[in-house]
Amino acid sequence: MNQVKAATLLNTWSAASNFAPVIGAYVSDAFIGKFWTIAFGSFSSLLGMIIMTVTALLPQLRPPPCSHEGQLQGQCVGQNKAQLGILIASLCWLSIGTGGIRPCSIPFSVDQFDLTTEEGRKGNNSFYNLYYTTQTIVLLITQTVVVYIQNDISWALGFGIPTLCMLFAIVLFFVGTKVYIYIKPEGSVFAAVAQVFVAAYKKRQLNLPVDEVDGQFYNPPFSRSLLLELHPTRQYSCLNKAALIVGDEVKQDGLCENPWRLCSVQQVEDVKCLINIIPIWLTSVLGFLAMNQQGTFTVAQALKMDLHFGPSIKIPAGSVGVITLIAIAIWLPF
Repeated sequence: MNQVKAATLLNTWSAASNFAPVIGAYVSDAFIGKFWTIAFGSFSSLLGMIIMTVTALLPQLRPPPCSHEGQLQGQCVGQNKAQLGILIASLCWLSIGTGGIRPCSIPFSVDQFDLTTEEGRKGNNSFYNLYYTTQTIVLLITQTVVVYIQNDISWALGFGIPTLCMLFAIVLFFVGTKVYIYIKPEGSVFAAVAQVFVAAYKKRQLNLPVDEVDGQFYNPPFSRSLLLELHPTRQYSCLNKAALIVGDEVKQDGLCENPWRLCSVQQVEDVKCLINIIPIWLTSVLGFLAMNQQGTFTVAQALKMDLHFGPSIKIPAGSVGVITLIAIAIWLPF
């Protein structure tokens, strides 16, 4: 496969892997919960890694090797449809695994802390620091040690080591099933967001009270004790109308009669928080467009460079991306 087709395939896989967490988050919130979403994603990732390792082990599942001169002259034998299909299948399983793990791993971990206590909040902050520190260390190892093994020792071993690590992680994950705290699915977050806008639109003709008085807004007892409770604010005040009680919209048991006409204060404030991060998300798109090229354009440039560091050391082209991690580590304290 030439570099253009390889870059296209890699970028397509990256796009699918970044979109899959949206579906995974929906399935988790609406149906099966975070634990089983992570479990399914973990097994999917393991299956994809096993297929990738097998392709490196069996010569029949990959094109024959080609020298650098052959690549320059375009004389390499490309992959057949079966080989390409197996490769795409492994990437698909990896994307599905990403869709299950990425949106749920941190929220499920946060569920284990009681954020209503000082001890729980400290533990949560320590977890974030440990999580991202570990993630950075793992990226450094994968872009140096693992890439070196793949280039200079064996591709099968280079894929096999992460596969074994994934298997060990799955076993370790299931060991704690009896001590985890499980939060039941509470419905799709997309539906909850839509309900706020629909309810606010239906009550657009109403006027908000000047002084907030208990009983005017629907604010039921906060049941999700492991999350922080949000209090009503004046920001985006038009959305507050979604929580304004009109008539007999609240039943005797304290539940709302129609969630598309009346939303809780917590639900409204959650939507406001979501609106506040939209500018951050939009500006991050530009940064990720450049970051996404590190796996294709940067490596392609590195393949044309003299990567020898002294007479006996040669830096693998796949390890060039570690420069970004080093730069972040240097500038992060500032």
